[in-house]
Amino acid sequence: MKPEKPKKLGFRKIYLNLDKVLFLFFLIFMMVEYLWLPLNSFLAGLLLSQTGYLFISYNNIFAIITSSPLISLAFLVLIVINLLVAYFQICLLFIGARHLLYHEKRTLIEYSRKVFQQSFLFMKCLSFCKMAFVFFYVAMLFPFIRKILKIYYLNKIVIPDFIVTYLEDKYWLVGLMIFASAWILLYVSVRLMFALPKILFEKRTVREGVKYSLQKTKKQVLFYAWNLLLIIIKTYLFFFLLLTPLLIGQIVIDNLTQKESLILGVINFVLIKNIHYMALTYFLVKFVSFLTGEELEIMPRRKKDHLMRWGVMGCASIFFALEGYIYLEAPVTNTPLVISHRGVSNKNGVQNTVQSLEKTAQLKPDLIEMDVQETKDGQFVMMHDANLKNLAGINARPQDLTLEELTGLDISENGYRTKISSFDDYLNRANELHQRLLIEIKTSKKDSPQMMERFLEKYGATIKKYGHQMQSLDYHVIDKVLAYDSEIPVYFILPYNSIFPKTKATGYTMEYSTLDEYFVTKLWYTEQKLYVWTINSSDALDKSLQLSVDGMITDDMEMLQETLAAAQEDPEYTDLLLKKATEFFNF
Repeated sequence: MKPEKPKKLGFRKIYLNLDKVLFLFFLIFMMVEYLWLPLNSFLAGLLLSQTGYLFISYNNIFAIITSSPLISLAFLVLIVINLLVAYFQICLLFIGARHLLYHEKRTLIEYSRKVFQQSFLFMKCLSFCKMAFVFFYVAMLFPFIRKILKIYYLNKIVIPDFIVTYLEDKYWLVGLMIFASAWILLYVSVRLMFALPKILFEKRTVREGVKYSLQKTKKQVLFYAWNLLLIIIKTYLFFFLLLTPLLIGQIVIDNLTQKESLILGVINFVLIKNIHYMALTYFLVKFVSFLTGEELEIMPRRKKDHLMRWGVMGCASIFFALEGYIYLEAPVTNTPLVISHRGVSNKNGVQNTVQSLEKTAQLKPDLIEMDVQETKDGQFVMMHDANLKNLAGINARPQDLTLEELTGLDISENGYRTKISSFDDYLNRANELHQRLLIEIKTSKKDSPQMMERFLEKYGATIKKYGHQMQSLDYHVIDKVLAYDSEIPVYFILPYNSIFPKTKATGYTMEYSTLDEYFVTKLWYTEQKLYVWTINSSDALDKSLQLSVDGMITDDMEMLQETLAAAQEDPEYTDLLLKKATEFFNF
């Protein structure tokens, strides 16, 4: 039997059901964002306080598990509950779309009640296999779904940008393998997609659903893959065709006064958000319709249903307007510090050397971030890597050689060649140039027991006098600095955003791609600050600006300074609106 093509889904059908979709999504997202996420954060913080630790990171996770097994078990239970919340959210969205396809006349309240009732009944039939399959499909095989449906906990599954960059720079073969894997995952997602309605709507087992889907797609993989691709393409076209006239209007008004431009920008933001939900509805209903063979019909509705629709849309638009104002004004109200990464910019020298410091200081960064390690004879040298092989071609650690041996070595990078710099030379030259530093202390198991005491005794007064700052991945460093002098700013580096830490650090340095607004919101209740790394692209810059970070660490000083200056002096609301629009569908 020839498979059916997806049914047509018109603009009017979506509009007439927009109140139900907005209401459903608002209920779901408000319950998650304003009820569960704060409660989850409170519970996680409470459990963390019971362990005696101030944070969770890769270097203390095993210590927490061994020293606090019961608390660790409670953390595991909390993780399971979070997964159940995400699973319930997915169920609500898919079952909500399925109920739109029922040819029944229902009011908004009746529709919502039916969706929640069926979702709760489905949760009663929960099994590990069902949840594992749905997560595997939504989170891994077809991540477009978790992105467009804003499944918070599944969208936390990200590969930090610094890891992606490292793989791209060092192992092109890995990138090729990832590309090939993506095509394999697409093939598997097509083969398994018809298992979803069997599991979610018909209460079949995973085995039955998978068997049915494999049989249905056995000889028509290309047909189903093409139609699935068409649904995604049409979703994009639906959104961006409606978006285009709004952006054209904004371009025209951007040339007028900022006040008029901002007012139109907020209005357009509200319209874009509503169009986004319409596009989301289009995708969800179209996808479920394709899976089930049902079509969305225009059912007769009461006159007051139109008032209800506009009422829901009006209430939603008020929230959207507030969100839009904050989003559009964020780049204007907060100017972050510009921080050079490893003392270089645009590969203008060898990292962490006096020669690159002198060049980069001419660009007038607010801070220059650099790395310090202890040597074999208890001195301090400028070096980021744990091994000298990359820069000096020697298979040895900085802790294996004396300062004299290290500073005699030639190192090369970016077409430049020079000697390794001592921290004394680097610090003295920075002070002569009136250039403030962000000094990162790199620790290792080979460090001497009193390493930090000696470092602070020798350099602490100078660091404070010249306004330098410090940071480290090792919280023991933070403790030592605060004990020595709490007025020296010291930042705790967190490579990944997990449970909000409760440390006494001045602030946190975080990898930007794992950061989200929930961490920043928690930070507002403290006096701590936030630096992010490594900001080398417009996307990274935009995200950091919207999160109102206090400092950006970059390898491209010129790009960052120029973009920030333009954002402060003459904000282009068209660009901000376009970036927000593409953010909805960027996966």
